[in-house]
Amino acid sequence: MADGSAFCVCILFYGSDEYCYYLAQRVLNSSMTRLAELGVEFRFGFNAIGAKTRTHVNAQLMGKFSNAKVVDCPENIFKYPMMRRLFYDWPLTRPFILWFDDNSYISPTVDSDRWLERIKQQLNVCHVLGSLYTGKLIGNQKEWIAAQSWYTGKPPNDYVRYVTDSWWAARAEKLLAQNWPTPEIKHHGGDIMLGEFCRQQSLPICHFRDGVAINTNASGIEGAKVHRGFEAPPVGFDYAVKT
Repeated sequence: MADGSAFCVCILFYGSDEYCYYLAQRVLNSSMTRLAELGVEFRFGFNAIGAKTRTHVNAQLMGKFSNAKVVDCPENIFKYPMMRRLFYDWPLTRPFILWFDDNSYISPTVDSDRWLERIKQQLNVCHVLGSLYTGKLIGNQKEWIAAQSWYTGKPPNDYVRYVTDSWWAARAEKLLAQNWPTPEIKHHGGDIMLGEFCRQQSLPICHFRDGVAINTNASGIEGAKVHRGFEAPPVGFDYAVKT
C-alpha cells in the first residue's frame, strides 16, 4: 500500500454544467478516490461552476473526499489566481503537489498505488513532471521574465521547455519559496513561465505522463478540449518595458 501523506492534489473545476458536470464526474473517478484512501490531501477550486456540478462534487465531499479544502468562487477569478488561493489560503505542508484541471484525469485502469510511488520516485530526481512541450516567447515576454523576482540573470531563449498546465506534479518547496505562481499570471502562459522559472532556478523538469489523460474533451481525446471562457494574450506579451 502506497503512502500518500507526502502529496497534495489540487483540482480546478470550471464552467457551466454543459461542460463541467461530466468532467467533474470523470476526474473524481475510482483512481482518484483511491488516492484519498492512501492519505493524499485534496484541495478543490470552483470557478463559476454550475449548480449540477456543485451538487455532484459536494456529494463527493460527503464521502471519500470529506477532508478536502474548497475555494468556491461564484465568478471566474481565472486559473492562476485560483491556483494561488489553493496553495496559500491554508499552509501547504505536503512536499509534493499534483495539479489537475478538470479536463485531465487518472486512467481508471491505473494501479493508483504504483502510480503514486512512481511519481514519488521521479520527483526525487526531477523538480517538475508532466507532458513536455516547447513554446516560443512572444511580444515582451522576455522583458517580463527579466523583471521577475525569480529571474537569476540567465538571458531568456527564444524557446522554452515546459510541461502543459492541465496536469503536472512538482516538489512544492522551491515554488512556494518564490511565491509561485507569480501574481500577475491570470489565465494564459503560466505553463511556459513555469518552464522558464525552472530554468532560471536550475530546477530539472522531466517528461512523465504515464496513466494520465491530459487536456481532453468529453470523449477523452487529448488536445481536442473545448475552450471555455476567458481568452487573452499570454502573460508578459504586452508588458510595459520601463525606459
